[in-house]
Amino acid sequence: MDSHYTNINGIKLHYVTGGIENGPVCLLLHGFPESWITWRNVIPHLEEHYKIVAVDLRGYGDSDKPEGIRNYTNKLMASDIAGILAELKLTRAYVVGHDRGARVARRMAYDYPELINRLALIEIMPMEYVYSLSAEEAAKKYWHWVFQVVSDLPETLISGKEEEYLKFLLSRGDGLFERLNSDGSWEEYLSHWKKPGAVKAALSDYRASYKFDLPEYQEMVESEDKLNIDTLLLWAENGNLSGLPVEEIWKQSINNVTGYELKNCGHYLLEESGEEVAKCILKFDK
Repeated sequence: MDSHYTNINGIKLHYVTGGIENGPVCLLLHGFPESWITWRNVIPHLEEHYKIVAVDLRGYGDSDKPEGIRNYTNKLMASDIAGILAELKLTRAYVVGHDRGARVARRMAYDYPELINRLALIEIMPMEYVYSLSAEEAAKKYWHWVFQVVSDLPETLISGKEEEYLKFLLSRGDGLFERLNSDGSWEEYLSHWKKPGAVKAALSDYRASYKFDLPEYQEMVESEDKLNIDTLLLWAENGNLSGLPVEEIWKQSINNVTGYELKNCGHYLLEESGEEVAKCILKFDK
């Protein structure tokens, strides 16, 4: 993969490209607390079919980490991605997002529908659904959504314990941490996480979602402003969405959805079942 840097919306963003130079575009957006390398087990199965563009979202990886909660709204982050596509003179893409990246992908679908021919949202439920859960339900799977929006306290508790906190987050899977450690990706994630401003940026991502993005999505759903882009939903048997009526809930905001549960993996299914994820992505595009 070839590495690139560009200035969009006043900050420096990092992304990589590969695959078929003039082929159809597959745009990959990672989740928290990762970077583009989370796709390393998926890309080898896609690069013979697409031009691949995998981005480090603002605040993550090798992209800039500006200060201020307003710098991390889904709307602004979606604008970053649209800017990268414009710079590359790419007018249409199959946009695939995992976790936080899937939330940026969803916002892109609202703000830049002309750029998207297919959409894939991996391991997420609608933001408005997550924040409607009871405290008991949220505590089981979404505790960090509550913890990380509290002012000041999270960074105070994480400071000096960055490695321990990241290891805890990336151990949510059977043998996942050991797998990351064996192929060198753990050290890559850790080096990004320890960069100046990285923890604050990730916290700002969640805080912006709660303060700014959530009310906007609630208004969209209440106005029945549904997306009309064909959308693939993927979730893991042992992930946060297991046992939930995923397709039914997403149909409240997207007209055309197709969903699959991937077996024997957890929330970080890109790491655990990269080939299976790629097969689903390709199948949906036929």
